[in-house]
Amino acid sequence: MPIKRYKEEDEDALSIGQALYAKRYGLTLDRQLCTGCVICRLVCPREAITLKPVPKGLDGKAKPPLVDIDENKCDYHGICAVTCPFGAIKITLNDEEKMLAVEKEAYPLLLRDIQIDSERCDPNCKICEEKCPLGIISVRFEPLTPEEMEERKKKGLPDTSEKTIVDVEKKLCAACRVCEAECPAKVIRVTKFFDGSIKIDQELCPEGCQDCLDVCPVNALYLGEDGKVYAHDMFCIYCGACVNVCPRPEALELIRTSVRHTPVKSGAWNKALELLTSTSGLKREIKAKRTAKARDAVKKLKSPKGE
Repeated sequence: MPIKRYKEEDEDALSIGQALYAKRYGLTLDRQLCTGCVICRLVCPREAITLKPVPKGLDGKAKPPLVDIDENKCDYHGICAVTCPFGAIKITLNDEEKMLAVEKEAYPLLLRDIQIDSERCDPNCKICEEKCPLGIISVRFEPLTPEEMEERKKKGLPDTSEKTIVDVEKKLCAACRVCEAECPAKVIRVTKFFDGSIKIDQELCPEGCQDCLDVCPVNALYLGEDGKVYAHDMFCIYCGACVNVCPRPEALELIRTSVRHTPVKSGAWNKALELLTSTSGLKREIKAKRTAKARDAVKKLKSPKGE
């Protein structure tokens, strides 16, 4: 049994923890990174996470709900931290950051795949940094050596005296693909870790309502000329922040169909996958795993002995 539990909260962070005789567990939710989406609540096996509605601001704009975590229910395995699209949750063991669920091979990591061919960036371009809705891209320029300039000429790259270095905080990347779409040189490729669809029935939307647009963290929604909100599926990360504030839920349909992740064999992950993507998503993954196993078995039968 824990010797002590604690909970501390302010506008910047929510922290909970428990102390045992030899171990100290802690969880910190960074409210500056948290977007009030629904992912952590969906996957929490202890039902320790709830969302508290927040009144609209004086400007009339909707605000995302506040995430609350029950320190008496949390087991600090970190499934919420691993699955958070925005990297807003951190788990510690004796003050050292840990992903306990991953270390115990009970849960996979989301595959954050961001490829940037910075050699081919337009000289002095910082558009990806300027357009990133999460502010996690930084671009800097450094002088090229004579050898590097010569190598660029051989490759037929843009003539410049400086090289472009693009840094991305991958742990915080939600894979919205805005940087990919905005890059003038088309040298960025981002693969989403959540696949799905989002549909808005404008006929069912309340007149003048823009609540979903107000809280979307990645600019996946936009206002049409008719004053109604529309979705840009390419940018949507299917986090559910919009669903949380929609006053007429039947007007907005968001579905996650699959999750790109590292290999895992776990009933805990199967349950989380079902909650994230519905039963059909779980069935697809199980079928894909069975197909892969059958393919490997056939390969082994066909291969010479000893290989």
